[in-house]
Amino acid sequence: MSIDAQGVVRALVRSAESGHERPAGESRRPTIIVSRTMGSGGDAAARVLGIRLGLEVYGSEILDAVARQAKVDKKLMSSLNEYAVTAADAWLYAAFFAKNVSRDDYLSQLAATVRALHRLGGIILGRGAYVILENRPALRVRITGSVEACAVRVAAEDGIGLEEAKEKVRESNRKRGKFVWDMFHRRLNDPTNFDLVINTDKLASMDPVVDMIVAMQEATGLNLPKAVAAAG
Repeated sequence: MSIDAQGVVRALVRSAESGHERPAGESRRPTIIVSRTMGSGGDAAARVLGIRLGLEVYGSEILDAVARQAKVDKKLMSSLNEYAVTAADAWLYAAFFAKNVSRDDYLSQLAATVRALHRLGGIILGRGAYVILENRPALRVRITGSVEACAVRVAAEDGIGLEEAKEKVRESNRKRGKFVWDMFHRRLNDPTNFDLVINTDKLASMDPVVDMIVAMQEATGLNLPKAVAAAG
């Protein structure tokens, strides 16, 4: 399942507006975070997983679009503020109200957006969501593969040569690794950041990947709807 940026905005606003009216113990859908290497099949696996579990899939472009909108949309910004309810969350907004701090401003918006999506439930792709939600109930999955195996898929999908595809994968790895380090000072390929790491080098389809994620979700109990506290 997929959703457009405006749909996410409207959903976040509705969720925050109704948040204080939710009784304690009300359930929400589970959240799965998928971090993936270009060419690993992670995007395809997430789409199939979303269909199987009936969950929305929020890609990096959606998170970026919502974060950008939050800076200019006062109603959405107010809605996202509903999620800064603990002392641990407060630092996210100190940067937002400072002047001329673009990096911290972006991080503040990104973190608020990811945490709001966590309240809605769904599958969140990339953008360091596994760090932002590390202390919240969510299954954190890393789907990866060797440069060589990933490049074969990229070459077939993009209609380019293998060497060009390898460089494309390497460049993507560099950029994604740099983003996570610059924003969160974490190493993208550190397996301890995830509940499940899957190497897809020897897999011809993503069905086994989806099966493993569902099995891990059930084994950890993270497939069950979680109670929403009255404060949200």
